[in-house]
Amino acid sequence: MKTVGFFLLMAFGSVARAQTLTGTVTEASTNQPVPYVNIGIPGKSVGTVADEHGHYELTYTAANLTDTVRLSSIGFEPRRVLLRELLARPATALAPAAVALADVRVQAPGLFKRRLTLGNTSNSEVIIAGMAVEGHGAEVGVIINLRHQPTKVQQARFNLLYQDSTDLTFRVNLYRLLPDGQPSNEKLNRRDIIVHSSSRPNNAGPLVVDLTADNLVLDEDFLLTLEWVAGGNMAKTQKMHELRKNVYFSAALGYFSKPPYIRKTSQGAWETMSLGARLAGMQFKIGFNVTALD
Repeated sequence: MKTVGFFLLMAFGSVARAQTLTGTVTEASTNQPVPYVNIGIPGKSVGTVADEHGHYELTYTAANLTDTVRLSSIGFEPRRVLLRELLARPATALAPAAVALADVRVQAPGLFKRRLTLGNTSNSEVIIAGMAVEGHGAEVGVIINLRHQPTKVQQARFNLLYQDSTDLTFRVNLYRLLPDGQPSNEKLNRRDIIVHSSSRPNNAGPLVVDLTADNLVLDEDFLLTLEWVAGGNMAKTQKMHELRKNVYFSAALGYFSKPPYIRKTSQGAWETMSLGARLAGMQFKIGFNVTALD
């Protein structure tokens, strides 16, 4: 049977005279490194993610010098700084955010008794979506529609078909939607949820993430995404070429209300991927889903 692939192109375009800014991100109060910080120019394809030691490399051009770079991480106040100022002081710090008290909820006896799956459960190896892993911060996700409110999210599942021995590190994000249904940059999860492709049995099958301890009780639909934050040696061109060929997700075709969303770089603009009129309005949906109680 012939494989049908729909590629989510998350590649940096080649830019003349591109330069690289190297620096570190630390916590202002302790001077300890902050891992996996999102760094980029909002709305533009200029962005990256710091590594686990807070080290980052940001590729830019002279045209970006007057642009504002946004640095953000859960638990810290976002920081905005002109790129030319960041060039002068590439070692930067984030201040811890004020700790918000957890919501106090009174649970009615009938709540959270029914277990259900929300999202696309496809495990197809015929209809697939490919992720071109060309830059840390590339992200893909689907809208999860709640059937009842409130709903407690207990597990996220990503039907990843990647079987390469090179370990890739991903971050799971749950984003609030704007009033018009488009994704915002506000996360509903209160911690970085980091997962590894090598955590799967025999390095195959779906990525399954236990969210029970997070006590995610939600009253709204949300965007569930998987963001590539580390792994793969970008200096080894041939190896990255192999990764681009091998990172796929199961998908399905249908008349879905919303197509998948992609973000090409960290802090970049959200975009939709749609097959449009080519298949009479049909779209594909990636095999991302959650197990929940309502």
